[in-house]
This record gives sequence, C-alpha cells and structure tokens, in this order.
Amino acid sequence: MFVGARIIKTGIAVALAMYLCKLFHIEPAIFAAISVVVNMQPSVRKALHNAWEQVWVHLLSIILAVLMGLTLGTSPMVTGLAVILIILLCNRLGWSGGITVGVVTIVFILDSPVNGFLTHAGIRSLAVFLGLVVALVVNRILLPPEHKGKLFYELERLFRDASIYFLDRLITFISSASLESFSAEPPLELLQRLEGAMDLFEHAREELTERDNALLVERGLEICRGFIERGQNIGEMTAQRVQRLNAPDSPLPENRMSSEFETMLNVLLDGERNLGVWARKVSIGLNQPHAAEKVGEDTGYWAEFDQVMDSWQRTVSGVFYLRAMMEIAVVATEMRWAERRMKALFDLGPLNREKA
Repeated sequence: MFVGARIIKTGIAVALAMYLCKLFHIEPAIFAAISVVVNMQPSVRKALHNAWEQVWVHLLSIILAVLMGLTLGTSPMVTGLAVILIILLCNRLGWSGGITVGVVTIVFILDSPVNGFLTHAGIRSLAVFLGLVVALVVNRILLPPEHKGKLFYELERLFRDASIYFLDRLITFISSASLESFSAEPPLELLQRLEGAMDLFEHAREELTERDNALLVERGLEICRGFIERGQNIGEMTAQRVQRLNAPDSPLPENRMSSEFETMLNVLLDGERNLGVWARKVSIGLNQPHAAEKVGEDTGYWAEFDQVMDSWQRTVSGVFYLRAMMEIAVVATEMRWAERRMKALFDLGPLNREKA
C-alpha cells in the first residue's frame, strides 16, 4: 500500500496538535486533531491562500455560536440553525472554501455544556484554532507538495503514449482489409492516467506561474484526451469494419480491394506518417526551447486526399461502399484535428522545467 506525503504530514500534524493541547492544557485535544484534518491542504500555495479566509471564518463562527448559545441555548435545533447561517454567510462573503471549518467550529462550540458555556466555548475555539495553525505550519515546512514537477513529467509521458495509441489505431484501420478479426479493447490504463494527470493539474494550478506555461499544460491535456477518445472511436469503427468485411455476404472481390482504394489507403498511410513526425516533434518540444513555426494545415496533402477520394468514389456504388467512404471521411477528420492541434501545441513553446 502506497503511503503518500500528505498522509504522513496529516498524521504528524495530528500528533503535534494533540501534544500541544496536552502541553497547554487545552481539552479535549480531539477538537484540534479534527481541525488539522479539515485544514490540511493539497498544496502549500493553496494553504497560504486560504489561511486568512479560514481564520476569518473561524472567528465569525465563534461569534455566531457564542451569541446563539447565550441567547437561544445549545439544543440540536439551535446548532442546526447556526450551521445554516454560517453556510449562508460564507457563501455571501465569498468564503466557500472555509465552510467546513465554520461548520466544525459551530458544532464544537454549541456542543459545550450549558454550565460554564463561555469557558468551554473559549477552550474549544482555541483547540480548533490551534489545529488550523498546526496544519498550515506543517504543510509549509514538512515535505511541501511538488505537484508541478509531477504534472510536467506525467504530461510528457501521457502525450507520448496517447499519441502512440492514436497512431496505432490509425494503422489498424488502414490495414483492416487484411485482418480476419479485431477487438477494440478500451484503453483503461490511459484513461486512468489521464484522470490522474487532470487531478494533478487541479492541485498544481495554484503553483503555476506565468513562466510555467499553464496554457501549454491545459492544451496538452486536452489533446491527450482527444487522442485517447478519438483513437478509441476509430478502434471501435475498425472492429465493425473488419466484421463487415469478413461477413459471408460481403460484396468484396477476391483480391479484397481495387487499385483506387489501395491508393486511398496509401494516402492515409502518408498522413499517419506525417502525424508521427509531428508527435515526435512535439514530444521533444515539450522539453527543449524552440521558436514557434506558425505552420498551417498541409494544404498540399489534403488536396491530394480529396483528389484520390473523388477518384475512388467514381468507381464504386451501393450502401456497402458508402459506409466505407463515411468511415474514411471520419478518419480523415480525426487526422486533420490531430495535425492542427499538434502544430498549435508546438507553437506554445516548452514547459518551464526550472524548480519543477
């Protein structure tokens, strides 16, 4: 079982908060421990960014809880009403990130005994505040999260593997006439890695600066998702095509393809090779500084594609071949998308590897 840095930090912070409570005779120490868990943030920048918000929410919750406890009592109904009010106030003031802190503070204070309410409320408020401070200090000093470096590393690997998957699905489609069977298994590993990278991006977003080329990261993740999803669609379409080609009622001749269709497949193969060149170029460009090329769409290639497609269409007719034309049109659209996205991604420049 993997034990991450955040798990270790949370455990250390809980222990430290409880020791401090024992040292300063703040009871019960469990309130400080719970406050630590609630306030432990996934990144240092986010912890510092939310620090004042959490402090103000904490103070507002104390005032609200004490006033309602003194005037209305500490019944469960009063506690529920106080929770509703603190949530409304936090949303109104734009402190939605501190709602959990506010609710915890309200519940802890209004759970105080009626006798000596103010004393117990003060001690419990101090315990919650102590947990908040310990969480911020530990998160800042001990094993600060490095989401940015992990994100850059995973983006490079994911782009490489997702582009390979997409290109492989293109090759499979182009060679489908020679296949007797094909099963398009979903790319579960790539999808899991994509979700992991998206999660890293959400955590690292607070750490990214202007020099870190956040737009490149965002567009890179988008194209990775596109490679995976579009590659999966091409794979499923190829599986259906192979099944149709090998069906007993298939109208294909014995040699399985005409010279015009073979030319069509060769043009697609040339396009796949060009995409492979750009995929390798982008992979290298993610790490190495380079000038934007501002290269537009390869109009010469697509003009040739349209000409060959038109020549092939003139030689066939019927529903069977119409479906093949539609499939090739879909594949061509996906290839066109990949070409445009990779060229645009390359022009965004490299990732900022300094202190990543």
